[in-house]
Amino acid sequence: MKVLSLSMATEQSSFQDRIERIEKKAKETASKAPPPRVESIWQRLGYPASFIGAFFLGIFAAFLTRYIQYHLVGVPGSGQLGVQEIIGIGLASCAGFFVSFFLKDRQKEFASCVTAGVLLTTFTYHNLVWEYPDVFERVYGKDWVEFVEKLTEPSSLYVFGNVIKLS
Repeated sequence: MKVLSLSMATEQSSFQDRIERIEKKAKETASKAPPPRVESIWQRLGYPASFIGAFFLGIFAAFLTRYIQYHLVGVPGSGQLGVQEIIGIGLASCAGFFVSFFLKDRQKEFASCVTAGVLLTTFTYHNLVWEYPDVFERVYGKDWVEFVEKLTEPSSLYVFGNVIKLS
């Protein structure tokens, strides 16, 4: 009986030693762990706001490519209308992808927002020309504004040469 009791005491002692080692290891690990991040409201809003920024980047890229196209080529000819839109979408998308390349860990999400901005601007850009012709005459020129107004209608979508009335 005494041997059994001694054996149980040894096992109990061994078990307690293991528990103490585990607790000690847990405390050491906890002390090495970085403190929890304390984010401000601005840091938490930064991620969704960056999607909005990417969308506006797409809009800006479409505006910029149209501006560059007009000043390099001028008003497109009658057979170049669909080609101009495809080139505009391609150039603006490339610009958006190039910028999103620098945001490597979030590239896919931002690229889709940039592309949405590019497409929306490409197909609805003319509505701003109808709304603010004087501004666009100063930026692009009177011949370009007349060309856009002759080709499209206000409050519409212009998709590859087809005018889709919205109202």
